[in-house]
Amino acid sequence: MTVREFIGLPFKYVGKIEPERDEYGEILELLPQERFKDADTAKLHAYGAGPFCRFRIGRGHHKPGLYVLTLDNEAVYAGECVDLAKRWGPNGYGSISPRNCFDGGQPTNCRLNAAILVAVKKGQRLDLWFHATEGSREERQAAETRLIMDLRPVWNRAKLG
Repeated sequence: MTVREFIGLPFKYVGKIEPERDEYGEILELLPQERFKDADTAKLHAYGAGPFCRFRIGRGHHKPGLYVLTLDNEAVYAGECVDLAKRWGPNGYGSISPRNCFDGGQPTNCRLNAAILVAVKKGQRLDLWFHATEGSREERQAAETRLIMDLRPVWNRAKLG
């Protein structure tokens, strides 16, 4: 198993992010907001226009911890989660629901998913790394802040100010 160190902690390699493709090998580009029942009257948030992709990574990793996303081996996004499989699966970054595209939805999920789509279309490689921890949410959030301040990943916004 491949391990990489970030902020002095061992992060295990989860895998390469591979968006779903059609029968011709083309990445499926999705516009889920068109399926939202109130699409005619609701307002898209700043990252809701898409397009988006769908991917699955981290299956079976139902643990809390810290994660780092690397783009061509450089850390571009980092965070903490209660359950890695949920955070990076079909109810998190891995699939954008129609509701998430509109005000009150999940702008971070949309922004990250769209950035992943752009990077993969450019032929760049995205890999996910994970450090499981049984500490409290507060301890994970403190470690997340350290991780982000140390790595300064360009796709993080909230803690970089």
